[in-house]
Amino acid sequence: MHDIASRRLNLLLAIALLAFLVRGVCLWQISHAPFFVLRIGDADLYHQWALAIAHGDWRGGGVFFQAPLYPYVLALIYRIVGDGVGIVRFVHVLISTASCVLLGAAGIALFGDLGAIAGALLAVYAPAIFLDLLLDKTVLATFAMTALLLLIAMREFRGRAWLAGATLGLLTLTRDNAMLLTLPVSAWLLIGSDWTRRRRWRAAVACLGGLAIVLLPVAMRNVVVGGEFVLTTSFGPNLYIGNHEGARGRYEPLVPGHSNAAYEQDDAIVLAQRAEGRTLTPVEMSAFWARRAVTFMWTHPAETGRQLLRKAGLTFNAIELADTESQAVYAEWSPLLQALAPFNFGVIVCLAVFGACLMAHEWRRVWILYAIVITYAVTLVVFFVFARFRLLLVPALLLLIAGGTAAWRQAWARPMRRWAFAALVPAAVIAYLPLENPQADRLLTYVNIANAFSQNRATWGEAAAFYDEALSMSPRSPAAQYGVGRLLAQMNRPGDAIRHYQIALDSWPDNESIRTDLGLAQEALAGAGTVQR
Repeated sequence: MHDIASRRLNLLLAIALLAFLVRGVCLWQISHAPFFVLRIGDADLYHQWALAIAHGDWRGGGVFFQAPLYPYVLALIYRIVGDGVGIVRFVHVLISTASCVLLGAAGIALFGDLGAIAGALLAVYAPAIFLDLLLDKTVLATFAMTALLLLIAMREFRGRAWLAGATLGLLTLTRDNAMLLTLPVSAWLLIGSDWTRRRRWRAAVACLGGLAIVLLPVAMRNVVVGGEFVLTTSFGPNLYIGNHEGARGRYEPLVPGHSNAAYEQDDAIVLAQRAEGRTLTPVEMSAFWARRAVTFMWTHPAETGRQLLRKAGLTFNAIELADTESQAVYAEWSPLLQALAPFNFGVIVCLAVFGACLMAHEWRRVWILYAIVITYAVTLVVFFVFARFRLLLVPALLLLIAGGTAAWRQAWARPMRRWAFAALVPAAVIAYLPLENPQADRLLTYVNIANAFSQNRATWGEAAAFYDEALSMSPRSPAAQYGVGRLLAQMNRPGDAIRHYQIALDSWPDNESIRTDLGLAQEALAGAGTVQR
């Protein structure tokens, strides 16, 4: 017994070393990128929020619009070790390394020594490395998910059900849609053991109690500070973004060109109040967008069906849909990240399907993994798909791969091998369908980097270089053209700015920000002409 424990401890230490070294090298490589010190999109929002918390404003104002756990953890990091970008990313490396170890431990608990493969695969999985290095809450979501899976895998899980509920609560405070995982976890407690009915119910109640311990203080804070009972955050705008006429299954801002996190809440409020003709509370605003989404789905069943099918395809497709920063751009500065890129989500889906087929005979022991994958995938299909949202599927899928590896070595798996190989064909088709243009996210990243550089006069040159890079990929990109226009206006070149604004308006004719800036540029040009005369 001592030898087994020692061997497994060595396996986990090896996973920790591998994960830390890989992430450390990638961090060092991207530290040479000009955008390394930038906080883009959500990162800047979380930074400002964390600074306020670190300086004493821990209550904040209004109902939470963004999941709140990460900024509070970030504020703690700021207070202990500082707020430098490099410091924060290094802390992310440590948390991400711990996630790999937790998943390896879960795999060992479920499948023996070979289960450690799950943690090793997460250690070298490029999208996880990239997303966990971002100044974003993804690193905490991955950590909470792997911790939850370890608790489920442990034999003592049902005796510590409250801890699983609390972990699920923390996961919900990083990804609101993860709350739906309460259903499979509760079902696992109620029907997945040989306990008496009473003990099963006590475990399920304890799990819900642990969830409540974490979420109810957040809800009460929303009542006290915001005046309304909201369990975590408002979900209505996100439901509408994924379900409206012309939706493509990925994030699209409510106002074209306003993909920055700074606009999200204001746009949702302003558009809803304009439509209703009155001031709305956060709950009323969320309900407005939810009603619009539900109305669209009810009145356009055919289009809704096509959208849901597309989102299901994107959920299990190899492409990584970026938010504000893309893996491809980071890989330009990290050869190691680029070298690991072929091990992508498509490969994981195929291998997980293969492993699930090999373990078909013991589905009663691992059905919770299937349930977690299916349940969380449903939340993506109902809303929309992002690479960082989808990452939470990966730990459970990697456990299926580890289980399949263990099953392959056993004689009973041989009759299932034929079915496992057959299942690879449809899995590969879904995983590698060309559903999106991968270059679009690279373009978006260049524009976002340029926008961030344009905020500082000292880095206008860097901004111009990244705008040029974006325009070389798509000369009439409205986002790039608008960005160039604003940069030229800042340089006191209104005539040149007008030309770029007009090109942007061709694609975004209803964008009020562009029209306002165009008017200001025209006034500046007219004023300059008057002065010259």
